[in-house]
Amino acid sequence: MKNVIFDLDLTLVDTRCLENARNTRNWGEAYRLIPNTAMYEGIGAVMDIIRKNNINAAIVSTSPRSYVEKIVDYHKIPAKWIVSYHDAKPIKPHPAQMLMALQLMKASAKDTISFGDRSIDIVASNAAGIESVACLWGTQERSALLSSSYNHIIIKPQEILTLIR
Repeated sequence: MKNVIFDLDLTLVDTRCLENARNTRNWGEAYRLIPNTAMYEGIGAVMDIIRKNNINAAIVSTSPRSYVEKIVDYHKIPAKWIVSYHDAKPIKPHPAQMLMALQLMKASAKDTISFGDRSIDIVASNAAGIESVACLWGTQERSALLSSSYNHIIIKPQEILTLIR
């Protein structure tokens, strides 16, 4: 089993309904709308495997910590560590957030795999020496993601299991 790092928005959770509130930094509205978000089909099974096998999981996000914590808590995502916007600078695509996640997890880059829906996730992972996975199901930047230098590309969340087993 590997250590895993996930992006949150549009990778694990469909948060499109929060996009306007997030873009305008209306965090009260974003928090109020969290019950309207949903984990993508298949992510629940992935989270069950992570729990069952005690796989180290971290969330690395360019969103503020309070937002990330509220989404993680609401969906019961088994991430033991969170690296958010204010935790490490510069943010993705710079590798600082990924490197901080490795440090918190006490993991080496070679034993870690990272999943994200944007090219900045891939760039940050690669720069940190972490195996990168482009996730197509929620991306709103499909062409940029497809042209990134990912190590793997997956179409459905269930495919995560083939990479962490």
